[in-house]
Amino acid sequence: MALPDGFVDLATAYKQPPNSFVSIIGVVVDVMQPVRSAKTGHWMFTFKLLDRRLQDSVNGSEGLTVRFFKESETNLPQVRQHGDVVLLRSAKMMPVYGVPMVVSNFQTRTQVFPLASIPGPGYSIAYQGTNRLHSLGAPADTESLTLAAQAYVIQLKTEVRLPDAKLVAPPPEPVGRKREAAPVGNAGPPEKKARHSTFGNKYQLVRETHHRKFADLCVQVVKSYPLQFGACELYVTDYTENRDVWYYAPPEEETGKERDGDDFGHLKKRAWPGPYGWLVLKINVKEPHGHFVNNEVEDGDFVLLRNVKMKIMAEGTKLEGDMWRDSESPSKINVVKLLRKDIPEIQELLIRKEKYWAKRNLQHPPVADESAKPTKGEKKRQKKQKQQEERAKAAAEAARIAERNKHVRCSNEEVSLMNVKDILDLDNVRHTHTLPNGASYVLPFVNTQYRTKVHVVDYEPKALEDFAVHPIPDRDEGSSPIDSVSWDNSQKYEWYFSLCLEDPSAPAAAQALPAPDTAEKARIWVHVRHKDAQFLFGNDMDDPQNLRTNPQILAKLREKMCILWGNLEEQREDEEGAVSNRPFECCVQEYGIELDEDDPERGEVPFGYKKLFRMFGATIL
Repeated sequence: MALPDGFVDLATAYKQPPNSFVSIIGVVVDVMQPVRSAKTGHWMFTFKLLDRRLQDSVNGSEGLTVRFFKESETNLPQVRQHGDVVLLRSAKMMPVYGVPMVVSNFQTRTQVFPLASIPGPGYSIAYQGTNRLHSLGAPADTESLTLAAQAYVIQLKTEVRLPDAKLVAPPPEPVGRKREAAPVGNAGPPEKKARHSTFGNKYQLVRETHHRKFADLCVQVVKSYPLQFGACELYVTDYTENRDVWYYAPPEEETGKERDGDDFGHLKKRAWPGPYGWLVLKINVKEPHGHFVNNEVEDGDFVLLRNVKMKIMAEGTKLEGDMWRDSESPSKINVVKLLRKDIPEIQELLIRKEKYWAKRNLQHPPVADESAKPTKGEKKRQKKQKQQEERAKAAAEAARIAERNKHVRCSNEEVSLMNVKDILDLDNVRHTHTLPNGASYVLPFVNTQYRTKVHVVDYEPKALEDFAVHPIPDRDEGSSPIDSVSWDNSQKYEWYFSLCLEDPSAPAAAQALPAPDTAEKARIWVHVRHKDAQFLFGNDMDDPQNLRTNPQILAKLREKMCILWGNLEEQREDEEGAVSNRPFECCVQEYGIELDEDDPERGEVPFGYKKLFRMFGATIL
């Protein structure tokens, strides 16, 4: 299909000279979390786009990188997931480390078409008139969208082969640094666990629901509002996030306007109890289901909702659910009140609920309103909620194989955990590539990311005073000026150290130092570079300096690492006692560096590349 006027395909944009401007359309194949520059305070957001021509090309087949810089996070493009289509006008091509990249500027205009709102090619005829695809962007851009652009967006959805989902993580460190010295192992692919639901094949989490799909939902009732003719509005959650649903602002973001009740004030308005954000799904319930909800279901109850139709009605609206009368069985009620809490789906929901409220209350401790006296019904609801929270806490504790360090938080919680033994695939199953003629060879490394639960059993350098070092310049004189956003030339020291991680269940977990044989197979060395260390230490940690002349910063560092690794430092000094620390969750990325021609290790690794690992995504609270 021909491109709209004024646009070029991504393969053409990839070859454009530096500082040229392009208008492009592509499918999102990778998304990274927005990060804030410590130097400028601006937000940086990176994602990759792909179309058919770039996908089939030799260069850039993994996607064209797009990077936005904004003073406010709310002004960044609303890209949420793989499969979204992004339309960019007047973006600038700039090379970064010699790789073409699209960078935003003050002229750049953006439209994001969420995956759920893009129909299949069979429905494209409905968008050849006045109908417009739902998109996120400035109203002027939405209104000026041409029919040719709409048709191209719909066609892209079917043409581009989406890769497997990746963790949302910062980009890997550039190749060529020379401080990597700790031993490493081999990584294998994470296992995909099949879901065995109590409620059948149509069961979905709220985060998995999409426009024009039917789903069975196991949820907890947040609120319900009776309407005329036996209908009601039902607000439910399973504590999974879906960015297509309505956003419920927390109290600290409220502008003073109450949310609940009708526009004329006829209905009694009640404070929104939470959860907040994109965690609550609104469902429009008609008879006979509405009559059952109005008379049998209370706030806080767990229910199974069958055959819920998901929809996005029009531009500017959000994803909602509909439950209407079944034309074939008019008296059938598709709402089931769940009284047993030992159902696996409810147990998992309660664990997610506990994590959410623990994080929420830690960041925003609840403030009691002494002037508001709770009613008798409110007291009953509070007592019931307290009982549910206590049961949730007990269920969460029972679900853990080993107690997790509650003072360390890890991102990407939706990704399944993978133990170190599986990451260290010493048989090179993941890295062995077989050619059509039957010959095979071992790849030096694979760009893969994992999430794991581990203990710290060793670290390098030996002294904490050496955790802050002089930075290594890794930019050529001709580097893009964009690099200066995330690099401060005036900084005299940066964090850099390595950790030896081990499965919590490993038999040698109580040893202070790695054993040379069997224990090494359950251990992996990871490097923690400056940006990842800053994320690990949190906002209350000072910038690194010479730790041998700054005892205050050294004391803070020791306190932070003690939270992470317990008594490891003390036991390492006497080499006789057992290490005592709790496992924590973190993300690990595999990458590689090319060794110099005269490096003695070059002949011992495939193709002259050494495989390494880095730790990211964990924060000490």
